[in-house]
Amino acid sequence: ERSVGRPKKKMGPVVALVDTSGSMNGFPETIAKSIIFALATRMVREKRDVKVILFSGPGDTSEIELSPERKMTDEFLLFLQRSFGGGTDFMTALYSGLESLHQPAFRGADLLFLTDGVSEISGRGVITEWKRVKKEQDARIFSFIIGGDDVGGLSSISDYVYFIEEDPERMLRIIPSSDNPAL
Repeated sequence: ERSVGRPKKKMGPVVALVDTSGSMNGFPETIAKSIIFALATRMVREKRDVKVILFSGPGDTSEIELSPERKMTDEFLLFLQRSFGGGTDFMTALYSGLESLHQPAFRGADLLFLTDGVSEISGRGVITEWKRVKKEQDARIFSFIIGGDDVGGLSSISDYVYFIEEDPERMLRIIPSSDNPAL
């Protein structure tokens, strides 16, 4: 049987970049933490590495690595308990993500951006570098815009963009059913 379209990528590591700025308080924060918890649980169960990079203002990042050996660390559980606050600097996040892709354990990883979409990316150099690394490593970037309606600067690097809205009626339309997992 012949497949149509892009071949399915081997399941590998994931790097999740989580916006922890003040604008993520409330609904966006709850959804971001829920996505990261579900992702981490699945990745550990599937014996796949995951790195969570929390970012806010310029140079302000912290990283949490989970692997089948490390499982749910205290550091990860503290992340789930803390409140978001601070500014937003996407350049810091982009450089942290690129740095992760150069590490052997995360080479070719899929990247997830979780943000409210208020993003600004200055400098064509970082966009050019992202595109080069994505092609070289067959990496993909999935952006989840939580509670916002603008992709902002992430549109230039994202392969897939998902909007998660606070309105329960609209939010339910983006959640896949077991009958149609490809929604």
